[in-house]
Amino acid sequence: MQDSRGEMMCCRARGRFKEAGIDLLVGDLVEVDTGEKVIEKVYSRKNRLVRPPVANVDQVVVVMSVLRPPLDLVFLDRILISAGASFLNIIICLNKMDLAAARDEERVKEVKEVFLGCGYRVILSSAVTGHGIDELRNTLQGKITVLAGPSGTGKSTLINKLKPELDLLSGAVSTKTERGRHTTRHVELLRLDNAAFVVDTPGFQRLDLKGISSKELYSFFPEISLKGPCRFNSCLHNDEPGCAVKDAVQNGEIASWRYEHYLAFLKEVHQREKTFFNKKGEDTK
Repeated sequence: MQDSRGEMMCCRARGRFKEAGIDLLVGDLVEVDTGEKVIEKVYSRKNRLVRPPVANVDQVVVVMSVLRPPLDLVFLDRILISAGASFLNIIICLNKMDLAAARDEERVKEVKEVFLGCGYRVILSSAVTGHGIDELRNTLQGKITVLAGPSGTGKSTLINKLKPELDLLSGAVSTKTERGRHTTRHVELLRLDNAAFVVDTPGFQRLDLKGISSKELYSFFPEISLKGPCRFNSCLHNDEPGCAVKDAVQNGEIASWRYEHYLAFLKEVHQREKTFFNKKGEDTK
């Protein structure tokens, strides 16, 4: 952990935290007995992310590469839902723009316009050319920011570009699987300067939608939640008649790929809910 001066201090937690089922997270605010170097108290968290496991952050920068590994828009939408469920400010960073050919740049531009229309801020960046680095640095000022995203998207490389003396380990992307190799092994809070902290996290390739119900899923798609009204107040924008969202998709007002992701997630959540209620019914027999 870091003390008030930003210096590292190795501490242990009181056994009562484990007995009470309290897990300490990176970002926790704690009270320490500096003599014994023991954590005495954990203050209430203003927020908590499950994946990656961090607490008390101000914003999330979701880092996705435009190439190597390929831009995975389904996974990006999953992360946006997860971060949105924690009521955090979200910025999308499309990285490795130096690898983008002309056709890739056009696709990235289209994707950027869709997310801008949804109210997200989007930064295009490259640690190689320095493109977007100043914009990213300004975005981090005065904030505790968690960098989230799959392995190989360049999170650690971007941090190194922002503060070279950190010299974080970064790894190449596999040419066979087009996936990144894990180089960051643990969640770590890093000081960029006196006004900016970033949380470097291990990349991950899977993320479920636990805790999200079928009735609230649409609220994490701004372009869907703001469209309406539908014929039925309970419309889930799937196969119901008189759905304003489906009309908007057909008219090109909502990106078809975003709507397809919503339907796929809705099916996933429905299946989880069905499994839960079936199991609950068996348990009460």
